[in-house]
Amino acid sequence: MHRSVRLLLALTTSVVLLTACAPQSAQEAASPSATTPPSSPPSSTPTPAVAAQLVITIDGVEYVDGDDTATAPFEDAASVLALLEDATGELPAPVELESPPGYEIDLVRYEWNGLMVVTDAGGTGSATVTATAPTVDGVAITTDDGLAVGSSRTDVVRAGGWDVWDEDGDGIAEQVGVGHQEVEGTTSLSRPGEVGIMFVLISLDGDLVSEIQSPSNDYSDL
Repeated sequence: MHRSVRLLLALTTSVVLLTACAPQSAQEAASPSATTPPSSPPSSTPTPAVAAQLVITIDGVEYVDGDDTATAPFEDAASVLALLEDATGELPAPVELESPPGYEIDLVRYEWNGLMVVTDAGGTGSATVTATAPTVDGVAITTDDGLAVGSSRTDVVRAGGWDVWDEDGDGIAEQVGVGHQEVEGTTSLSRPGEVGIMFVLISLDGDLVSEIQSPSNDYSDL
């Protein structure tokens, strides 16, 4: 009886030891011992904001700020001044212009640091805009061809620039036109018998753009 009990105990102990030493089944080996948390999705890189800019065209001025674009035609001086006031946060006091010899004018000038607008007295009628710097109050100024004060003569030529005036006769024009828009009812002073045109006038100091004026034309003598 005692021998049977000892034998049973011995067999039971052997089974327990064998079970403890037995290798894991494939299923058990494949099961992870701990749950791995899912990885966080990569954070998206924010799109950098596009800097606001003023764009000078043949017809008017555009103020591009992000997805918003405001446009003011040169024919409406009041809207040009309002757009520039919105872009810069200020509207300079007008300064009366002196009449050149032989002419009688009633024009005023609004001048920012790097930008000037000439209109009829009271800020009415049509407007002419002249940029003398690449920015005004931190807002970039370009043409619709991407030209700015400081651009190279090569940039102007690539934009389709054509000679307007060679002041010193050295064969290199100091004033270059960009763009071409016919104006019905006018006659060109530089191309007799042809319809006059409007364009953006680019002034160069050496081979760098020093001034951008619009609109300019070849049918008026002032």
